[in-house]
Amino acid sequence: MAVVVKWCAATCAVILAVTIVTEGTSVTWPPPPSWLNKTATARYLAHSADWGVVSTISSMFPGTPFGIVQSFADGPVEKSTGIPYFYVSKISTVYANIQENNTVSLTVSEVESRELCSKVDPETPTCAQLTLSGKMIPVPPHDVPFAQTALFTRHPQMKDWPKGHNWLMLKIDVTSVWLIDFFGGAAIIPVEDYFKPWP
Repeated sequence: MAVVVKWCAATCAVILAVTIVTEGTSVTWPPPPSWLNKTATARYLAHSADWGVVSTISSMFPGTPFGIVQSFADGPVEKSTGIPYFYVSKISTVYANIQENNTVSLTVSEVESRELCSKVDPETPTCAQLTLSGKMIPVPPHDVPFAQTALFTRHPQMKDWPKGHNWLMLKIDVTSVWLIDFFGGAAIIPVEDYFKPWP
């Protein structure tokens, strides 16, 4: 996710233009599905977002929940899988935490688009939120090329990160899907429905 900041000298206003970055192109989030279609909304969020908060149990502060902003991709812009892929260093806090307990949650919000939630508080239910939970595990060797393409096209700077940091391709093996996108409480979406082809 790239945030482009333009300063207006006359008004001292800051204008944030948030875009999904792919190789050679920049596109804004597409219009969301109807709030009535929970499964489509969940996949929309998982695919449109470029980063979220990964929550683990801290190895440094035993028993303490610990959230870390983490870049991810569920596929290249033209292909959604619903599976969050991550580029994680062996010296990172996320990696240290999952060595002791690899059950994690990834939370993303429609507020990342800026446009869709510009007139409401991020906690307002109509500003959709998605939490995917499961085990964070290595990407199988046969899927590494796809994961690498997904991550490196959505996050081009990753290709230049220090090689000595021992980067790994990881993913969440999703076992639960929690969504709130309207008033009236959250929806628990069956995993088998979440992984049906979309869009």
